[in-house]
Amino acid sequence: MQISRPLFDQYTKPVLVGNGVAFTVLPIIVVSLRFYARRVARVAVGIDDWCIVVALVLCTAAGVVLILAAEIGGMGQHQQLGPGGELIHTAALTNYEKCRYINEIITTLNLGVIKISILLFYRRIFVVRPFKVASAVMMAIVACWTLSFTSAMAAQCSPVPYFWESFEIDYPKKCFEVQKMYQGLAYSDLVLDVLVLALPIPVIASLQLPWRTKIKIIDVLLLGSVVLASGIARVTSFMQVVTFTNNNPEAFYIDTPYLTAGPLFWIFAENAIAIIGACLPILAPLFTRQRLKQYRSGSYFKRVWPKSSLKSYDELSGPYRVTKHGEHASNRQLVGLGPATSVTADDVALEDRPRNGINVQTTLSSNYTR
Repeated sequence: MQISRPLFDQYTKPVLVGNGVAFTVLPIIVVSLRFYARRVARVAVGIDDWCIVVALVLCTAAGVVLILAAEIGGMGQHQQLGPGGELIHTAALTNYEKCRYINEIITTLNLGVIKISILLFYRRIFVVRPFKVASAVMMAIVACWTLSFTSAMAAQCSPVPYFWESFEIDYPKKCFEVQKMYQGLAYSDLVLDVLVLALPIPVIASLQLPWRTKIKIIDVLLLGSVVLASGIARVTSFMQVVTFTNNNPEAFYIDTPYLTAGPLFWIFAENAIAIIGACLPILAPLFTRQRLKQYRSGSYFKRVWPKSSLKSYDELSGPYRVTKHGEHASNRQLVGLGPATSVTADDVALEDRPRNGINVQTTLSSNYTR
């Protein structure tokens, strides 16, 4: 018995392989551009950049496994049955279940790695203590979420080989209720994405800047919100499978590679799109030749952050951090999206300096040569 539904017919072998290749190559290109942008801007590569490299390695591995699932596991194709329409264990089915098991672990782990990379990036930009505390709490939540769901994915059946040595209809015997776990993962992942992306908005809103400028900054940081679209697509695809399973349980269990191709593809696509989204705010100034020129000279940020009307202070390109010289040091370093720039505050008392992370003394010296 074969099932044909338009919602599931779209995940054909050519589509899965083609998109698998595309979503494997695109993140490699974007991450390469991220490091190029750092080099052009003379900004040191940070832990957030290396974290995204780890995410890229995991995403590439997931892409290879997805392609193998389509090529040798029959992913997106109707399951082979016995002469009487009974379930039989074929080499293709075993390969598919192994690929599915590996991909579920890799992609779940990677979603957490990407979120932590984004939070580390935020911490380079916003150095005020309340945000440091809030971002640290959020990182702890993401780490616990990642560890919990990755461990659950790895141990969903006992013994583990039961996952690919048995039919899914037999999972209740030695596996916990995986469908509810998948559902919990999909919804909680979407909620965490929203919380992570929204985290810097209160800090930006509190800055002493015109609302038009605040919105520009928020727009740049929210370029990463493209991941929400793939997350919603994954939830939608998964709920289609749940609905079909509830209405046609027997039909589902005899055609698993065909009916579960959508959710498996979308969690991989979400990984790839999340990596791209995490890099977009850093690439924003490189989108046009004019901005590239401004980016290299540092004038991009002078344009984005307009001058203040305060007496002897100018508003510059973003938050900064106190250097290693200590509390009374006059040197501060901008660590935002643009060129690293040393800022000299001369002998202005620390308590007399603006506290919003933007206003600094106007004496500037660039730490790179053009």
